Amino acid sequence: MKDPISSDGRLVERMAQGDRVAHRELADRHRLSVYAQVYAVLIDPDAAEQVVVQTFDHVWRAAKEFNPRAGSPLAWLAEIARELARRRKRAPT
Repeated sequence: MKDPISSDGRLVERMAQGDRVAHRELADRHRLSVYAQVYAVLIDPDAAEQVVVQTFDHVWRAAKEFNPRAGSPLAWLAEIARELARRRKRAPT
């Protein structure tokens, strides 16, 4: 069995090289957990789904900047999602 952390790390490495399949695989693997974290902040299903999309768009653009020494890919992904959710919650309506 593969270690999910190193497997996620490999996906991020591939994303940094422009691999859209790796991006889709990372999103498929973690979409539900990201959604749950974002929904817990926003308590709005539509807003949560929009933030999930923003999160994976951000992760795609930032893959080259990921530092595995700073934490796991999942922790990085979760922090991006929570920050985007907090910003959305603070934004004027």
